[in-house]
Amino acid sequence: MINQSTLFIAIFLVAVLFTLPKKYLLAPYLAAACFIPTDQRIVIAGLDFTILRILIVVGVFRLFLRGEQRVITWNKFDKIVFAWAICKFVIYVILWSNMQAVIYSCGVMFDIIGLYWLFRQRIHSWKDIQFIIKVLSVCILIMVPLITLEWLTGNNPFTILGRITEHSRLGRVRCRGAFPHSIMFGLFWATLTPLFLGMAMMDKNKLFYWGAVIASIFAVIASASSTPLVTLIVILPVIGAFKWRQYTSVAWKIFLLSLVALHIVMKAPVWHLIARMNIVAGSTGWHRYSLIDQAIKHFGEWALLGCRSTAHWGWLHTDITNQYILEGVRGGFVTLALFLIMIYMALKTLLRASLQKHKWQFLAWCIYVAIIGHCVAFFGVSYYGQIMMWWFLLLAIVGFITDGEKKRTVLVGSAYL
Repeated sequence: MINQSTLFIAIFLVAVLFTLPKKYLLAPYLAAACFIPTDQRIVIAGLDFTILRILIVVGVFRLFLRGEQRVITWNKFDKIVFAWAICKFVIYVILWSNMQAVIYSCGVMFDIIGLYWLFRQRIHSWKDIQFIIKVLSVCILIMVPLITLEWLTGNNPFTILGRITEHSRLGRVRCRGAFPHSIMFGLFWATLTPLFLGMAMMDKNKLFYWGAVIASIFAVIASASSTPLVTLIVILPVIGAFKWRQYTSVAWKIFLLSLVALHIVMKAPVWHLIARMNIVAGSTGWHRYSLIDQAIKHFGEWALLGCRSTAHWGWLHTDITNQYILEGVRGGFVTLALFLIMIYMALKTLLRASLQKHKWQFLAWCIYVAIIGHCVAFFGVSYYGQIMMWWFLLLAIVGFITDGEKKRTVLVGSAYL
């Protein structure tokens, strides 16, 4: 249920959502994701409405009430996103064949389609993406003193807004802010760091965005979690590879061939490398390796329609800390394949956009790097909570950029007619 403090903030955000100019429509969603715990919800007839879901309803209502919705010609990327969402829904319902599964899947579909549609409605220029990054930069700068307080004292200021429990490992505080887990908190800001860095390199307000970069890195460190730290370590050098981005396909081939070579020469499978990662004391790399290993061994169990339980895979294997495996377990191989195709199309579109000669090409590369960050993170965690909003927002940005690619293709083609 929702407490009084959060209810007041929710009412305020709803009022703001109705009164803000259309170009600022996404600001309440970004603020809610950063500062409102997801355990705060209103339950109506067994249906859970988090603050973000309430804002989705209000946002859709506002667009239709004011006639602000625009006609979107769904491109190939939009279609693969919807195909993935629908496949998740259908297969999960078939797997469980009960009303609880229908209700749960409806909630998941509501989040995916609702947020994606709203974001696609509002993102139709690079300036809109710039505005999103600016709002999130403000959010992290506001959050820094609160996280510093949590880091130094072990007391989370966001407990006044929800049932957030303190989390530590081996005596070290793992900051989480308003997020359901320190890993989600760290990953949220780790995958935003490339965008802050992109604006710091491009925008005239360099000090502001460099402050956001430093603050986001501090948030990752304060999370004291291996997955966000590994993600950050991977993506920072990739940002610096912008000048050599035309060789990206070659780099990917070398990387994949290297993994194959390692798999051949190693005694253990190549994914056993995950077990050896111990960036932060107390990391559970072996569990993540074992999940991959067991998912491969039990492929026949989940390939068709997923599987109801993974408890027999091994100790604590009901905790599926791998987004790729979760897609397969809940939606079978078809859902996993659509998920991978969606990521491939996103990376391909963003790489092409970064190779085009326009003022936003470096930002396109930074968004490409952010997607890579999520791909790395998916090996160490399955997403839930506020970070889902950020993932769907990134997908909507890719949908907009795909529109731009289509328009450029038409213009180039018409030049030869």
